[in-house]
Amino acid sequence: MKNIHLIYFSPSLSTRKIIRKIGKEMGTKIKEHDVTMGFPDTLNIESHDLVIFGIPVYAGRVPQLAVKAFEKIKGDKTPAVLVCVYGNRNYDDALLELKDISVANGFVPIAAGAFIARHSIFSDVAVGRPDKEDKQEIQKFAQECFRLYQSYNKNKQYSLPDVKGNYPYREPTQGGYVPTGDDRCDDCGTCVSQCPTSAIPRSNPKVTNMDLCIRCARCITLCPEHSRAFRGELYETVKTKFAPLMAVRKEPEVYMCKI
Repeated sequence: MKNIHLIYFSPSLSTRKIIRKIGKEMGTKIKEHDVTMGFPDTLNIESHDLVIFGIPVYAGRVPQLAVKAFEKIKGDKTPAVLVCVYGNRNYDDALLELKDISVANGFVPIAAGAFIARHSIFSDVAVGRPDKEDKQEIQKFAQECFRLYQSYNKNKQYSLPDVKGNYPYREPTQGGYVPTGDDRCDDCGTCVSQCPTSAIPRSNPKVTNMDLCIRCARCITLCPEHSRAFRGELYETVKTKFAPLMAVRKEPEVYMCKI
């Protein structure tokens, strides 16, 4: 046993929070790789290490920026734990897609989990999550993952139970609304420098390029003046229809290899 690598794409920081909790529960040497703003280098991870991949679910899929970053991270029959985080709607094909990506890059999935956090676009959904019950489930998941890791043997065959999802993966979609700033914006430039797709112009940080924006809500999360938010008639209309459909509480779902 050497290192546990936390590798995550987490614009609004919810995925990072859950991944860090999983790593903390394992109580050993942790290395973090935040790929939210890109991952310029190739990373090769040996089979005696453990990788925990974490992503938020975007319209039922792995975010494309995460896919591109993960392509540069290679394993050598390296054990991996797969985690997706979603806003109480559905994780659809995201966890299955993450499993396929990890296998293609030389990793061996030994566990996977889907956990719930506050919705990044419709912030009235799943408020307060992960809550106490979620954190208990995350703790149990982490402990079981660590047990699996301790007994891992790269020369054995491991089969993760069928992860929910479909082929072909669902087509990714985006709403016709983006975050914008209001009069509280003081032109600090935080959103400009922290946007993963450079969708916010330095000349006018109150606006957002709809063609570039991926609706990740990073600018909303990091804005020190709380100026940025999703706004507009279309957004409010969709929010009114969308929120009641996600009112029923979803619970974490986990998948474990049998050893």
